[in-house]
Amino acid sequence: PTLLAEMRALGVTRAVLLPIDLPGVSDNAARFADAAAGHPELVAFGSVHPRDPRQGDRLAAQVARGVRGVKVHPAVQLVAPEDPAAMRLYRRCGQAGVIVFWHCGPVGIESGLGRALSQVARYEAPIRANPRTTFVLGHAGALQAGQALALAKRYPNVWLELASQGLPTIRQILAEGPADRIVFGSDWPFYPQAIPLAKVLLATEGRPDLRRAVLHDNAARLLASAAGPAKRQQARPAARPP
Repeated sequence: PTLLAEMRALGVTRAVLLPIDLPGVSDNAARFADAAAGHPELVAFGSVHPRDPRQGDRLAAQVARGVRGVKVHPAVQLVAPEDPAAMRLYRRCGQAGVIVFWHCGPVGIESGLGRALSQVARYEAPIRANPRTTFVLGHAGALQAGQALALAKRYPNVWLELASQGLPTIRQILAEGPADRIVFGSDWPFYPQAIPLAKVLLATEGRPDLRRAVLHDNAARLLASAAGPAKRQQARPAARPP
């Protein structure tokens, strides 16, 4: 209810829910899907721990339920981006037409191991090896945004999501990055949606086409590309540009 109230207040028409699961101890993907049921403004992604012994079955079940993406968080799930089990998951996502939404880059508050697993340089090998898989770099690389920006410029299957970035970095990403592969994000509930939205509004002042792309059109196209045929016409996510 709190998320939905914020969305209504700010004109946000879609929000993507990003669960994180650990094998055998959680089923947040199902919980998030249940919470989103009956709320067309909420889009629940899935979560499959790369080392889950039933990785393929779990992904297939979530795809059958209609997920359009899977959240992978190396620092929380403690799996390197280039781990062989993770590589199998990326291939399966590409074959199913499912987005891989990564937590990408160190943030400075994680454990030492989590920081090591989140180094942006580790993400290039899976991106290069899986050209059919769409990867979204959450936080646009966080404290290593320059490296994430370089990946997005180098590989057409890489998108940048802006949550948690400062205004100067957002301006740099919008100036140098692929304008059609950058999407708004909030990292709610860690940040109120109004704060990251205000940053994008400031960074796109006087550029209405770019503002609409980042706040709506890019995400709409991204989610539609991963929707089943019956849902493609309904995929209209993100924020209504003020």
